[in-house]
Amino acid sequence: MATITMYPTVSKLQRDYGFDSTAHLKAIVDAFGKWTKKYLDMGWDGYFFQVMFHDLAGSRETKIIQMKQEVERVYNRLATRMVRKQNSPSWAGYLSIGLFVPELPVPKKRKSEKSTIADVSINEGLHMSGIVLGNRWGRVRTTLVDHFAKFEDHYVTGKIRGIYVDRITPDPEYTVEYALKSLPRRDSSPDDVLLLNWGGSARRPDFWREMIRKGLKRDRTIWM
Repeated sequence: MATITMYPTVSKLQRDYGFDSTAHLKAIVDAFGKWTKKYLDMGWDGYFFQVMFHDLAGSRETKIIQMKQEVERVYNRLATRMVRKQNSPSWAGYLSIGLFVPELPVPKKRKSEKSTIADVSINEGLHMSGIVLGNRWGRVRTTLVDHFAKFEDHYVTGKIRGIYVDRITPDPEYTVEYALKSLPRRDSSPDDVLLLNWGGSARRPDFWREMIRKGLKRDRTIWM
C-alpha cells in the first residue's frame, strides 16, 4: 500500500487563522490553484477528476467518510502502477498528488455528455471532485486519461460507480476553482478536504499558507 501523507487538517488552519468567511475560503482555493500551476510549470500533468458512487448508506457525514476511503483506495492502486516501491523515499517524487472535496450537485455537462438521472439522484448527487497531479517519469508513461480508460475495471470496483478524468485546460487555476467550488459555496467544509501524498514534504502546508496570506494581502508579521 502506498504511503498517504496527511498533514494538519484545513480545519486546524481555519481555527488558527480564522477562515470563517467566503473571502477566506476563496483564498484557500486560490492558493491550491497557484500551487497546482507551480507543479504544471515544472512539467507535471494535471487532471480534473470526478468519482461517482453507488448508493451509500448512512448520513451525509458517513457517506463522505466512505467516499474518502474509496478515493484513497483508487490512489493506492494508481501508486502501485506508477512506482515499484510505494513506501521508498527514492520513489516519492514519482507518485501522483491528489486533492479532493465532496461536491453537490453534479455539473450539468461533462465533456458535452449530459448528466444522467443516476448522477443527480444517487446519494442526492453527492460525489467527490478533485485535482490529480501526475507525471510520466515512472512506470505509467501515458496520460491518466488513457490509463484510467484502459484499466477502468481495475479502479471502478466496490462502491465506486464511475471515474471521469479530464486533462486540465491551459488555465489550471480556473480548473482548480471549478473542482473546489463547493468550498466557497459552503456545500462542503474545509474539514472535508482530502489530501493524498501532498508533495511528500511537510513544508507544503507552509507553502500554501503563504499563498493564502498573499492572496489576502496580510502582513506576514501579523499573519504568523
